[in-house]
Amino acid sequence: MSFKNWSILAKVLSLSGLLLLTGAGAIFAVVRTAQNTETELRTMLEGDARGLAALARANRAVVFTSRSIYEALTSTTTQGNAAALKHQEAGIASFERNIQRAAEAMPQRGAEMRAVQAKFKASLDTTCAETVRLANTGTTPEENARATALMTSICDPALQTLTDAIAASVEALQKDVDVRTDAIIEAAEENTIFTEVFAGLAMLAVFGGSAFAASVGIARPVRRITDILTSLADEKLDVAVDGTERKDEIGQMARSTENLRAALVEAERLRDEAALQEKRAAEKILAERNQIANEFESKMGALANGFASSSTQVADAARGLSASAEETSRQAQAVAGAAEEASNNVQTVAASTEEMTASIREIGSRVTRAADIARDASEATDSTHREITDLSQAAAKIGEVVDLITNIASQTNLLALNATIEAARAGEMGKGFAVVAQEVKQLAAQTAKATEEIGSKVSEIQGATRRTVGSIEKIVGIIGEIQDATAAIASSIEEQGAATQEIAYNTQHAAQGTGAVNDNISGVGRAAEMTGAASTQLMSLSSSLSSQAGDLQQEVRRFVNNLRAG
Repeated sequence: MSFKNWSILAKVLSLSGLLLLTGAGAIFAVVRTAQNTETELRTMLEGDARGLAALARANRAVVFTSRSIYEALTSTTTQGNAAALKHQEAGIASFERNIQRAAEAMPQRGAEMRAVQAKFKASLDTTCAETVRLANTGTTPEENARATALMTSICDPALQTLTDAIAASVEALQKDVDVRTDAIIEAAEENTIFTEVFAGLAMLAVFGGSAFAASVGIARPVRRITDILTSLADEKLDVAVDGTERKDEIGQMARSTENLRAALVEAERLRDEAALQEKRAAEKILAERNQIANEFESKMGALANGFASSSTQVADAARGLSASAEETSRQAQAVAGAAEEASNNVQTVAASTEEMTASIREIGSRVTRAADIARDASEATDSTHREITDLSQAAAKIGEVVDLITNIASQTNLLALNATIEAARAGEMGKGFAVVAQEVKQLAAQTAKATEEIGSKVSEIQGATRRTVGSIEKIVGIIGEIQDATAAIASSIEEQGAATQEIAYNTQHAAQGTGAVNDNISGVGRAAEMTGAASTQLMSLSSSLSSQAGDLQQEVRRFVNNLRAG
């Protein structure tokens, strides 16, 4: 498996292990050099140095033996000679023991040591034998003097020659040991320096290689991912993510970064799509509001115009009815005057009766027209009431749409909150995603605010609709009153028709008496008065209807302006 696919822990452990092995190798080399130096020094100390020390002690034993002989030479008692003899024997034993140790420590000088041993023994057994005997046995001054003469002339020079030879050997051995010690120490120092330099270079090379591997395999990819995350935080979503094919933690980070980039791209797309949908929804709502306003203005304008036209027609009919009532009253008066002469001018009464019948028919026709107009107005009012009801239902549906948009904004806000929590859990890598989630949250808040404003406008529409419904209900009441008035007028017309028929009957039977004619003329007068009163009431109702129609037009214009203004 390639090094770049190793885990970061494996890479760090491998680099650390390489450094550890290099250091261990350097330590091993230093320890090995120290061990070799110690071995050489120990060999020298256990060999020549030990033999040198033993040889030096053997030389001191020769000197001690010589001094023991002089001790015996100065002794004048048997006890003193015995003590000196013990010292001589101790010196000889020390010499034998140390010369043997020297021979064992320096096997290469064994023959030389044996020669020194033999020379010492020969000096004691031959050259110094008489001197030693006299020194150890003599107690008199004469014996001591003779032994002293032999000691100074024969024995002591022989022993001095031996000590000088041993001292020369010791000095030569000491020089040789010093040279070898210096060589060992110098070699050890050179080996140590070489080992330290080699270990330092090896450590430097391994450290450099480790640093390069860490830089190429860890630091550089991490820095690249950091740069990519910085670009994502700056909303540069077209950046390419490298290293997704790696099998280590860097690869996992790269794949997570790529997933984050894809999620941000998708969030950007969803945000643009949501903005486009919001724009379309706003445009649709605006178009629907304009359409509703136009339709409402058109229908309500037509209705108001119809109300105004109907009220004008009702006023015209009322005025015509009033004129007819006045005409009927005048004719009734004329009939009353003529009734006094009924017996003389029945034909005139008949003619007047026919004219009055025609006027009554005209009044009936106009009352019927007024009733038809009132009925048309009532039907138009009912139609308008249904359309206003439909408008109220449409406003309610708009409110439902606003509620749906509000719910969507709430869910979007909740999703943004969840995204913020996930970004917080993601830590440093989730900062860019947290910024996007905050923007989505702000967009949801703006959407909620816009829907609240739309809901407020819908509430205003519903309030205006309810006021319009109230106005229409008032108009319906007025039209009902108009219908009642026209019914009353129709009833009066029927009574007047009956009276006219009665007049005609009486005219035909004028001979039966002018009293009945006068009674009928009085009924005609009363009917004419009732017709005048009804026409006056009808004119008042038409004026009220015209005023209500004007109020309705103003209310419609105000409602439409508010609806279009949003």
